[in-house]
Amino acid sequence: MKAEPPAWFGQVLATLLARQDLSSLIITEMMRDFVAGRVGDVWGAAILIALRMKGETAEELAAAAGVLREQMVRLVPVSGPVLDTCGTGGDHSGTFNISTAAALVVSAAGVPVVKHGNRAVSSRSGSADVLRELGVPIDSGPVWAQKCLDRLGFAFCYAPHFHGGMAHVASIRRKLGVRTIFNLLGPLANPANAPYHLLGVGEANLLDRLAGALAELATARRAVVVWSEDGLDEVSLAAPCRVRVVCGDGYVCRVWQPQDFGLGTVSIEQIRVPDAAASAHLIRQVLAGKEGPAWKVVVANAAAALWAAEQVPDLRTGVEQAVSTIRQGRPQALLEQLIQSHQWGTTENS
Repeated sequence: MKAEPPAWFGQVLATLLARQDLSSLIITEMMRDFVAGRVGDVWGAAILIALRMKGETAEELAAAAGVLREQMVRLVPVSGPVLDTCGTGGDHSGTFNISTAAALVVSAAGVPVVKHGNRAVSSRSGSADVLRELGVPIDSGPVWAQKCLDRLGFAFCYAPHFHGGMAHVASIRRKLGVRTIFNLLGPLANPANAPYHLLGVGEANLLDRLAGALAELATARRAVVVWSEDGLDEVSLAAPCRVRVVCGDGYVCRVWQPQDFGLGTVSIEQIRVPDAAASAHLIRQVLAGKEGPAWKVVVANAAAALWAAEQVPDLRTGVEQAVSTIRQGRPQALLEQLIQSHQWGTTENS
């Protein structure tokens, strides 16, 4: 543990305990100290919990994301604007990794995808956990990720490789085991500066905060932030989905109904899994074209992502494109190519 708290600690803690918001300047200074390893676990935990209890504002999130953006390792898209399906997690629904499967479908449909993700902190299986279980060599680093993007139109950015400073907060996050501001920053700090997003949030009160942060950052061409009324941090086929559509520095509110997708109803109970291995098995079945509850939910979320990326005019057309892509076997082939990508190596000349 650091012997002394940071200089700002007392003032920031008092401000948060008084339920007052932090200025962008203070957030920036604070986050720079966090990612530089200058904040001990005790002091860091106190601040993260106090900030969570106060509630992170859009302005605070944008300022914190700015620190991660200025320090991250970057990918360079070469075939047009990219999409990210990174969400905040934390809905505690226990479902399989829907957004990861949807990302593979969307990429196979021709939209470059840079999927930002990490291992699970407050859920059963993070995107990194399930991709590793599927056999994708996610630990190969940024050079490998750039090659995947260039050659396949899909890259997975394992957060610790692109945000080195996050290693300094890993211990605090692991010990706390609950959602903190760092869970909210992943979708705001894509290494390829993705202008398109399908961003699921685990709590209804995060919809406007994440949409507001994206609007504050003003780098999104179209970002779709979703939360479904059955608690799912994805597009649900069992309940209305509250939507925020961010374009540039503003956003609008919408509601999508399950019937908008024309796929029938799927309850959360039908798509729950116990762990990453079961999630990987279900994703393989979906990509192999086995139609059922999981397939339907992946198609719906892929349709939403295609709409977010301005590839289709409406959700039904997105469903048709996603279904066609899966039936042609393209997402399954993409996954197999990603698994074999370990042969490319991780050096610049390989």
